[in-house]
Amino acid sequence: MRYLSTDAIGAKVHSLFLSSAFRLPEKVKASLARALSGEPSEQGRAVLETLVKNHTLAENSSVPLCQDTGLAQVIIELGQGVALEGPPLSEAVEAGMRRAYAEGFLRKSTCHPLDRHNRGDNSPASLETIIVPGDRVRIIVLAKGGGCDNKSRLTNLSPTASRRSITQAIAALTLEAGPDACPPYCLGVAIGGSFESAPRLARRALADLWEDPPMDPGEEDLASEILALINSSGLGPMGLGGRTTALGLRLKLYPCHLASLPVAVNVNCHSLRTARAVI
Repeated sequence: MRYLSTDAIGAKVHSLFLSSAFRLPEKVKASLARALSGEPSEQGRAVLETLVKNHTLAENSSVPLCQDTGLAQVIIELGQGVALEGPPLSEAVEAGMRRAYAEGFLRKSTCHPLDRHNRGDNSPASLETIIVPGDRVRIIVLAKGGGCDNKSRLTNLSPTASRRSITQAIAALTLEAGPDACPPYCLGVAIGGSFESAPRLARRALADLWEDPPMDPGEEDLASEILALINSSGLGPMGLGGRTTALGLRLKLYPCHLASLPVAVNVNCHSLRTARAVI
């Protein structure tokens, strides 16, 4: 058994949120560079060039990648060989997140759903804890902006839907976002599960975009089909036309009830502000 202080987890959450606010993951930068080199539209290239300049300036100047610094989302894979000590895990995570948003002068965006009074500290964080084998803790943070979160979707297709109708439905759900979600998008998609689990699976797919392990071959083939449909739409960067409507798509398939076919599409803008660490 390995003993670990929850304060150590909170400290790592703090550093990860600060890092993700100012620096895009290298694989996201690389995807933007690839898109720029292959974009035939003059307007599309101009937008992509601006996005590359933006992430370079943000990192070099330690200013946020976007004024919407997002709702705080945290996924923790907790090894079952770890015994936690200290304050409750949720409190430690909250404390680390609030400290990051205060120290980084990041916009606090959480408010009461009815009177819209701002909470002033960006709490609460959305925390999902998954028990896994081993004695390590993996922490993944995702700062999700409101514009792209508004365009994420959960639906139930007919359980008799064909592969083609499924791909078309997912592409259509994504393209409903239009320019409002600041394309080119980063996408996490889940097919299967339940009403409750499909959005969680789609969020994890988004957080793991371009990460190891790779998708299973069946998932990868289907993801490629959907991505090609989306990028053939002509919507393009910021909706101004072009080939690059989405930078990437990760897909998760999961068993579902024989009478159901849940589909969740987690839409993120080009600025996929995620970071991870293992302690």
